[in-house]
Amino acid sequence: MIYQLVVALAVVAAASAKMFPEDPIQQKYMWESFKREHGHNFSTMEEESRRFGHFLENLRMADNRNDAEKKAGGSASHGVTKFSHMSQVEFESSLLTADVSMHSKENRVVDTIARKLDTTAGLVSWVGTFTTPVKNQGYCGSCWAFSATEQIESDSMRTLGTSYVLSPEQITQCATKAAGCGGGWTEVAYLYVKNAGGIVQESSYPYTSYYGVTGQCQVDLNQAVIKVGGYTTVSGESNMAAYVQSTGPLSVCLDASSWNSYTGGIMSVCGNSVDHCVQAVGVDASSGGYWLVRNSWGTSWGEGGYIRLAYGANTCDITNDPTYTSVSR
Repeated sequence: MIYQLVVALAVVAAASAKMFPEDPIQQKYMWESFKREHGHNFSTMEEESRRFGHFLENLRMADNRNDAEKKAGGSASHGVTKFSHMSQVEFESSLLTADVSMHSKENRVVDTIARKLDTTAGLVSWVGTFTTPVKNQGYCGSCWAFSATEQIESDSMRTLGTSYVLSPEQITQCATKAAGCGGGWTEVAYLYVKNAGGIVQESSYPYTSYYGVTGQCQVDLNQAVIKVGGYTTVSGESNMAAYVQSTGPLSVCLDASSWNSYTGGIMSVCGNSVDHCVQAVGVDASSGGYWLVRNSWGTSWGEGGYIRLAYGANTCDITNDPTYTSVSR
């Protein structure tokens, strides 16, 4: 399948111009434009000044990241995003709360199927075939619940022929072995759904934790539509790519600490401190290829809600914990 959204929105080269302007007038113009675009109206001068300082620091950081990409031969562009008013610490503590200490081997099955990797196939994408639309976790650290929910959706589409949009809020609020907006891990989510007896649809249990308040579990499990029997891990980047090429998406947890300034292109410079869970929905395993990764920060971020990560170098530690699930009705 041709991923037309990426083709339309991709930024193919890192920005050559500097983001940070030395001229204070230009700085204020960019700030006022940013506030208008994102609907920000800060209540005090102190808050306004603090956010403006974060904005300028993020412009400098975007320049540094663009320089690093250029030096490494990458094509990712960094610039102004909806997170540009947040400090790096605030961004990470609000959104990047995947808790690797919850990584578990309970109920784990290791995928041992031999698959042949095709390095000439170009991009193989499951967007729109085995995926629902891009979601938005908001300012709640529930990425782990979204990644797990999306993987359950994809596996249900792939093996059961369903088209359900499932409820990440159920997992966020009801998986007591995790911390809701305070963090969790996909395997905790899978085991919660397994032990609870299923997951309901988004329409039955809408997402309300957008602003960082987890809330209380109120699920009616009589409305559950999909059950999870367990999960399977895939080891190694080439095995992951062969799985995605031949079968479908994978839930992945990785380092997204530099994603707050990402605006497009193929990212090649990234850390390896895992803090975020997302979904690998496509791969181009050719030379200079990339992973197509679906995020849960809405469609206004990145390339319509997606990011491309350089293939073959374990970019952002994408091989840390790739999983898929076994599901039933």
